[in-house]
Amino acid sequence: MLDGNWRRPIDAAVAPIGRGLRRIGITADHLTGLGPILAAVAGVLIATGNVVWSVVAGVAACLPDLLDGAVAKASGTTSKRGAYFDSISDRVSDTFLFMGVAWYLTDRDGGQAGFIAMAALCTAFLVSYQRAKAESMGYDAKGGILERAERCALLGVGVAFAAQLLVPVMWVIFLL
Repeated sequence: MLDGNWRRPIDAAVAPIGRGLRRIGITADHLTGLGPILAAVAGVLIATGNVVWSVVAGVAACLPDLLDGAVAKASGTTSKRGAYFDSISDRVSDTFLFMGVAWYLTDRDGGQAGFIAMAALCTAFLVSYQRAKAESMGYDAKGGILERAERCALLGVGVAFAAQLLVPVMWVIFLL
């Protein structure tokens, strides 16, 4: 939804940041590679129930995905290889975040509680897959109700209010 409806204003807002990062020598690949590292840290913090630091690390893990494209555009280095690297990095990051949630829920609630987080991860991957498959067949599959930006925001809210909202947020992500 954000990608389809808000892409231009978001791109305009992050373009100056992308130019600034480029000027200090940060490349799009640096940011793309940083995302999964920060997501791994966030996943461990989520798994261990460190709510405040989980949210901070989760936001930090999602920011490189927002900024890597702006840096690539500012430096004139956008490419299919970069888009591929970005997509793979996003899936790895999603895996670390959702595995952290699954671990936390299983530890907190026992038994099969983590299953909803894994189901949400599967449907998150399905969004990416259907988009890639449609585009490989010549269809435009941009947009949708719950893309990565929305999942990151919802996950942040769920983790911040883990006792009350984490399981309902996982259901929302799974269903949408």
